[in-house]
Amino acid sequence: MPAEAGIASQRAGLQSLIDEEESRLEAPGFTGDNLLAEPHRPLTPETMRLLSGLLAELYATSPNTQIRANWCAICVTFDADAIHISASDTTTPADMGLGLGSGLDRYRTIIETRGGTFQTRAGQAHWQLDVSIPIDGDR
Repeated sequence: MPAEAGIASQRAGLQSLIDEEESRLEAPGFTGDNLLAEPHRPLTPETMRLLSGLLAELYATSPNTQIRANWCAICVTFDADAIHISASDTTTPADMGLGLGSGLDRYRTIIETRGGTFQTRAGQAHWQLDVSIPIDGDR
């Protein structure tokens, strides 16, 4: 399969996941802004599973744990060496003391073991996640 076809197929799969999760969240009244950039090259199946799993976990977490918001944004971009994911939510004062759930904490461990970064910040009714996943082995 040519690289362009592989990239298009992977992006379509990720977009489908995002669309499904966004529809699920819209039913109870949540809104979101999502951006999915075009990968520069096909990702390995392992990296695709990691990225898809992290995105599903972020969406699953949104309405029921630390992110009790009516709005969230998730952005996925790619550069030559890494995948960058940022997630941002509005929070209520009661949410500010909450930490990562076990699902996101598990992804932190996996990503940091791969040499990536996983950072969260919370303050003034805002929660932010910034992740970088190396893709050196995906050539």
